[in-house]
Amino acid sequence: MTDAPETTTAKPRTLGGLVKRFSGPFTLLYARRFFGGVALLVFTVMMLFEAVFIAERFPMVFRSVSQNHADPRDMGFLLLCNSTQVVDLALAIAVLVGTYWTALRMREDRELLVLVAAGTGPLQLIGLALAVAVVVMFGSLGVSSVLDPAARFAEREVLFQAEFRGLRTGINTGQFYDFPGRVAFAPARQPAGGMMATNQTRGLFVYEELKDGKFRVVTADHASLEGPDPGGRILLKLGGFTSQTFDPAGRPCKDCGGTTTGLSQMATLAGDITQAMKADQLLSFDPRGANADEMTIFNQFAARKFSTDARHREDMRLLGERLARSFLCLLAPLIALACVCLTNRATNYFALPLACMGLMSLNVTSEWLIRVIVPLDPWGALRTPAVLTLIMAALLLAEIFHQQGKLVQPQLGRP
Repeated sequence: MTDAPETTTAKPRTLGGLVKRFSGPFTLLYARRFFGGVALLVFTVMMLFEAVFIAERFPMVFRSVSQNHADPRDMGFLLLCNSTQVVDLALAIAVLVGTYWTALRMREDRELLVLVAAGTGPLQLIGLALAVAVVVMFGSLGVSSVLDPAARFAEREVLFQAEFRGLRTGINTGQFYDFPGRVAFAPARQPAGGMMATNQTRGLFVYEELKDGKFRVVTADHASLEGPDPGGRILLKLGGFTSQTFDPAGRPCKDCGGTTTGLSQMATLAGDITQAMKADQLLSFDPRGANADEMTIFNQFAARKFSTDARHREDMRLLGERLARSFLCLLAPLIALACVCLTNRATNYFALPLACMGLMSLNVTSEWLIRVIVPLDPWGALRTPAVLTLIMAALLLAEIFHQQGKLVQPQLGRP
């Protein structure tokens, strides 16, 4: 009977101590300051990364727009689609830089020293850094595994629509078009009365590869495309149509009446011809998922568990690399805190560059391991980067706790 009151009062004290520990001065006074400082630096570093990457990608995007005769207004959308390709790795570096500078500033301003004197240890700082890392990790995985595949498909679709539009309506200058097994040349439209008719049909010259080394040349005085209809069918209308088959080796040519001269032979001559065909006979457009980098993480985890198919191996390799780069966001704040412990007046100028080099080395190492091990199932693609991340996290945490005095004690000699 006498033990019951003591047990009843001990639980509130224990619970109250736990609440006080996690809602003490560190969390109430400095958590918002820490999150705000890290968020601002992450945003700044990401903007720098995106600016440099888009500037580097601009000539390639401009070349694609020019070659496919896309609308110049599509340039901004295509650059936006390309911007997702660097987000996953850039986020990890941005979190490292943001955590490092925020923690270093708090240390040199004696804020961490005051917190330690108030009874707060390095565990709370590590918890705040990891809270940022978890949010950024899911953001990185969402961009690289959901948004980036959608952006790559949207870019390919825009360029295909532009190329097909240019083929159907024509452009003002002569243009070569490459199709599977054939090459077509459409001369420039001729001006009528000083004006260019937008619906004017044009001549057409087509070179087509045949079997056994033969080839066919098709010319037309007037050519136009109509469609496609909802079923994807288009109509090719040719006026003044001429077809010639060539046999350079001089072998018998069935389409040429059995001749063996090796010279061009008239195979078909017609005034007008209309041919119905599928749109992909002129320009092939693979559906989404034909390329591995257009597959989302949900598609990859829903794939077959074990397979030695080359495409399946490529999907698993890409899944492993996406997971590895997202796990770097978990290691980035730990690397930053370990780097703060090692930052003093002697190492002030190269501690952060070395930390970034270490993060990049981990990225290269994880990609190398994934390529060497070659996972055959989604969980195998997850296992390799997860084990590497756990090992590195344990080593970094051991170093932080070993050097925790240097984590809170100012070392740059500021007054």
